[in-house]
Amino acid sequence: MKNPEYVIVGAGPVGLVFSLLLAKQNQHLHLLESRKKNDSYSDKRALALSYGTKLILENLGIWESLENKVSEIKDIHTSQKNSFGRAILSASQYNLSALGYVVSYGALSKALEEAVHQSSKIKITYEFEVSAIKNEKDRSTLYGVNKDFSIVAPLLVLADGGKNTTGLVEGLKKKETSYNHMALVTKVTTEIPPNRIAYERFTSMGPIALLPNGPKEFSLVWTGKNKNIQELAKKPKKIFLERLHEHFGDRVGKFLDSDEFITFPLKKITLEDFPKTGVVVIGNSAQTMHPVAGQGFNTGIRDAYALSALINEFEPARVGSDRFISQYYALRKSETKKTLFFTDSLVNIFSNDLIGLSLTRSISLSLLDNLKPIKNFLVNKMSFGK
Repeated sequence: MKNPEYVIVGAGPVGLVFSLLLAKQNQHLHLLESRKKNDSYSDKRALALSYGTKLILENLGIWESLENKVSEIKDIHTSQKNSFGRAILSASQYNLSALGYVVSYGALSKALEEAVHQSSKIKITYEFEVSAIKNEKDRSTLYGVNKDFSIVAPLLVLADGGKNTTGLVEGLKKKETSYNHMALVTKVTTEIPPNRIAYERFTSMGPIALLPNGPKEFSLVWTGKNKNIQELAKKPKKIFLERLHEHFGDRVGKFLDSDEFITFPLKKITLEDFPKTGVVVIGNSAQTMHPVAGQGFNTGIRDAYALSALINEFEPARVGSDRFISQYYALRKSETKKTLFFTDSLVNIFSNDLIGLSLTRSISLSLLDNLKPIKNFLVNKMSFGK
């Protein structure tokens, strides 16, 4: 059996998008996934897609199959509890069909996997556990648990998110910093339907994001100090909804119901060092950031797009070389660094209760609502990552 040209570990949305981008360039590849086939289709977690991500999915022919499963974000309403400041961003002001979109992880995974299965360029193997990775100058060899074969490729791409595969690669180092925050995620039903409006509400308990997810529901992401979020998650549903209304206010009326809560700690993970040949890390495997600005997933999609474009530019014999690897990371370093800075700045400014800072935030939100250049920057950042 001929070895595949490229090997991708991780068939989450970032790995799937990257595979389809390569297949469109007539490249052959092998996609490896630890979970069972179709295992992610029932995953209801919400993903916020930027306008730029939509364009990539359209280019791959995926968007049409997703359209009736996606909720548009036409406006973003940002405010602060007990404050006069607020800002509104509207797609209509920037000639965009929407500022962003919300889709479930499962729906996106299903649409992408169906496209992968239809491609003659992509082989996909499920229930493949990686046991070891050997990286040499001109190739990488990947070994599987309970598999009687190894896989050799000139380029190995790690796109398996928070899994520990990156720990198997010699010379690959990450830096992990805790935000000392947790996230609580669920879906909520409100008196007033979403009407394609997303809300970001800054409170003493931490930022609250409501993203339209269907005609009657919002996806809720509430982040804050570990102790506060843990206490919230233990509340009976009725008490939790009352607390949410107390902090969020009346813009969507009363909170009527919620799904079960999912909570998880928030960490910033960045790539500090990497092998100079043979291996590239993309998506959450390369960087994990605070969800306050909704930039993590879309940054991963831009990783996939940039890497596929670079492969298309290089001679096949040079893909995976030291020059290739260095050029990829140089391309991505600037944007990733700026996105992390942008995200951390929001966390520091809007999750801090120092005396006097509340007034500063109120004035800042009022200025934002009236200063077009700053609003242009924010819309461009959220839509395209630039």
